[in-house]
Amino acid sequence: MKFFINILRYLNFQIKRLKHLKASPHEIALGFSFGVWTNFNPFFGINLLIAMSLAFIFRANVLASVIGTLLTGLPFIFPIFWVFSWYAGSQLISDKFDHTFVLGNETIVENLAEYFSEMLIGSIILFPVVVFICYLPTKFVVNYWQYKRKIRKGKTIG
Repeated sequence: MKFFINILRYLNFQIKRLKHLKASPHEIALGFSFGVWTNFNPFFGINLLIAMSLAFIFRANVLASVIGTLLTGLPFIFPIFWVFSWYAGSQLISDKFDHTFVLGNETIVENLAEYFSEMLIGSIILFPVVVFICYLPTKFVVNYWQYKRKIRKGKTIG
């Protein structure tokens, strides 16, 4: 039970950090989307670096990309992302997806390079989809948060 409480506290803290960023909704949403996408690629361990680099190159909010990576990089979430990217890549490269993935004589270790390349290609294919799916809701929510903040501070909207 304490584990779940700690996860909820962590998520709440990351969302509060995202709420208090001082940038345009576009920059925050784009940075956050890059952070979410980096959990789809097979380069485990350098996701933060990739997200920060993409945010810097595309002039998005770097801290939002870090928050997006940390928020969706929980140990029970990113394996799901990896399966999606592997599936998309395997459909494009080899079209060998069948149910022998788990039950076959070959193991993942024997075909590590093949799975890695399929995950990499799949994550590249999913890049625009993931960024688009994350960008729009994030921009809407950040716009709302900033609107509410302006009203609380008594500033005129215009």
